[in-house]
Amino acid sequence: MALKNNRHIYIGLGTMALLMGGAFWAFRLSKSSSKFRTYKHKGIAVDFSVFDSPDIPGSGNCMDRRLIVMLHNLSVKTNYPIFSWINSGARSDAHNRKVGGARNSSHKMPACKAVDIRASSRTIRNKLVLAARDVGFKRIGVGNTFVHLDVDEGKSQYVAWGYPSGTAAAVNPFV
Repeated sequence: MALKNNRHIYIGLGTMALLMGGAFWAFRLSKSSSKFRTYKHKGIAVDFSVFDSPDIPGSGNCMDRRLIVMLHNLSVKTNYPIFSWINSGARSDAHNRKVGGARNSSHKMPACKAVDIRASSRTIRNKLVLAARDVGFKRIGVGNTFVHLDVDEGKSQYVAWGYPSGTAAAVNPFV
């Protein structure tokens, strides 16, 4: 009789261990993939952490979804790993001040309508600028080593500018 009772205890403990182990792995998988969002209608999977303000983990989740789709289209058009070249996406007020961003920057949270993309050469930068116009960007900042793209419709459209602020763009796709 004691052997039967022990068997039930062992079966119960084994079942409990399997359930807890399964729950643990389900939790780990959900945590590791929670940073990815898939746009099923576009088939786009994005790791939003590349857009995080350095002082607020998880802040990249605020990025404008139309901007994300346009960046994906830019990546397809240029065959460049655009999402791996993000220098700046979402910015807190404090981080925006630290990097010398405009007071009304389109990067700032909660709008999150702008990105800066690293460009390692003038050729890559110029190709990014022209392709960005072709995929529908209407606001393009052209730096020596980066390209700013935004979808802020509350600001002037079909404009390109250079850096430092107020200088002409090295390449202007709208002229």
